[in-house]
Amino acid sequence: MIKKLTNQTAGKILANQPDFLFIKLSLLLFILSGCAAEPIKPPTAVTDEIRTVLVVPVESPPLEVIPDLLETRMPVYGHFKNMALPLFLEEKIYRNPGGVLISGLLGGDDIVPEVTFAQGQEPGLKEVAALSENWTPTFPLAQEAASQLSAHGIKAIPSKQYYRLPIQDRTAYVGHWRAAVEQWYGQAISPVDYRATEPVDAVLELGIGTYKIFAGQTSIQVLIKLIDPQSGRVIARTEKRAFSAEDSAQALLSREAETFKALVAETGARLLDQAFSEIGLTQGRLAQATASLKNEPPYGN
Repeated sequence: MIKKLTNQTAGKILANQPDFLFIKLSLLLFILSGCAAEPIKPPTAVTDEIRTVLVVPVESPPLEVIPDLLETRMPVYGHFKNMALPLFLEEKIYRNPGGVLISGLLGGDDIVPEVTFAQGQEPGLKEVAALSENWTPTFPLAQEAASQLSAHGIKAIPSKQYYRLPIQDRTAYVGHWRAAVEQWYGQAISPVDYRATEPVDAVLELGIGTYKIFAGQTSIQVLIKLIDPQSGRVIARTEKRAFSAEDSAQALLSREAETFKALVAETGARLLDQAFSEIGLTQGRLAQATASLKNEPPYGN
């Protein structure tokens, strides 16, 4: 409720005084949007034994954009700014050019298509290919995670399946998505039986928490969980977040959203590097490998 009221208040302020305290409000929204579960750092003896990892992306929430992009797409609606919104304006999830899913207002004869999802709350693994029309940030970030782990001597396998969040109604109301992400992140035992998947030492689930553009301020939060595939127990958990002011939402999301996707990729890579180091998954591995090479006898001896 606090988050919803904060978003509504911020929207009103921006509509009437676009330069009024937008930085402070951005920071407030960023703080309120984070997941509250405590981080878990495993003993070094545990992470040192991990040689193979299955990287599973988690279903991502739609992007929040404040102020709404309706006027940018359809300027005719601009004169409704200081009026009660007409009945034919509804908050929906729509697909922006480039496949980015956004939660926002749709007008009559809008130029962007509405996206609907199969309803149901049961979490579990689903095929990544089923969401091929949508650009889902955790999918490319899972590839980046696998690349980083491989560079540190861990055989990382990107999963062909993603973890479907436990949401009953996949609507434009981001509160439902946020609650589902928090529920997933806070779980101590995974509901997925990973013993039936790739035979690996650990499973890395990778999700997105805060994911919004507020008055040109882009907020991204990366969440990772390391799971023992035999017991389902979460053995590591952490989150990293970043806040940047690269450009306006209109500029970031234009031209197939290429600039926005590049920003998510660059920011996400940096956050993943920090998260892996914090839980001890990559920290010191290169140093150990280098030390091992130094101790090997010279070639030909």
